[in-house]
Amino acid sequence: MSLWQHPRWMAGLCAAAVLVCAAAPAVFLTAVDAAVLGRSETVKDAYTAPTPSGEDYYVLRQLTARQEKQSNLTPVPGTEEDPSRPALKMYIGAQNSLENMTNGYDYQETVNTTLQNLADGGVIAPQWAAWATDWGDATQAYVGYDGAYYPLDVPYYATDSLGFVTLKRFALEQESLYTAFSMTMDSRTGVVTQLWISAPRQGDEPPPTPGEEALLAFADRAGLENLGDWAKPENSPYPNALYSRNGQALITALVSPYEYSGWTNAAGTVTSQRWFLSLSLQPFSEEDLPQLVP
Repeated sequence: MSLWQHPRWMAGLCAAAVLVCAAAPAVFLTAVDAAVLGRSETVKDAYTAPTPSGEDYYVLRQLTARQEKQSNLTPVPGTEEDPSRPALKMYIGAQNSLENMTNGYDYQETVNTTLQNLADGGVIAPQWAAWATDWGDATQAYVGYDGAYYPLDVPYYATDSLGFVTLKRFALEQESLYTAFSMTMDSRTGVVTQLWISAPRQGDEPPPTPGEEALLAFADRAGLENLGDWAKPENSPYPNALYSRNGQALITALVSPYEYSGWTNAAGTVTSQRWFLSLSLQPFSEEDLPQLVP
């Protein structure tokens, strides 16, 4: 019997062949799964999660690179495995004087929002944010020794070669220029790594100092809460500090009185009693912890 003479038989056989071919991968995978599931193996530390480290966090890698550059002044080589740390021929630090910084009018809102977010998040007290962002009015200005005119109702900024940007507000005290606040951020992530704010001294009672909860909130805003082991270091000279051994990182906060001394052409030497707040995140190896003992 010729199959060509019986088209219905021919169609049925073709359909059956197609179904067999289509089912073959599923049958094969099912057999493989059954073989795998039917075989048990002992896994070492099956319920132990990987321990995070500083190398897992971009901002800590950047801070470490900057610290190495500042201390050793030697290149930090990049690797193909870690393109986020490209090799640098040299490190160029950020300028910190008014004359060498750039008018940051466009970043005034960035400063306001960042400081307000720190206050809203419980990192700093609201009055510190208010002091830092007291821009005054457009009539405030400083005339440099070269005759250049610098308005003081805007921030000024400078960036180092690793991408950390420092933003400052300058002000006048009896015609003498001083730094009212300084904030360093990672320009790529917006993470604040250092904050310094000056405030007028009003009595002997200091303004609020960030405590443990505030420092944990600071770590959280830096994306470092998952390090999981932030705790006050022993024998620390800092009354408010948290250290992470996993991340090899230290957060410190300090509020202290200081006396600003300046100079003005009109009145000679000018002094001013003030408070300052210092808040910082920095790499700190466990080997360096004994050096914290005063």
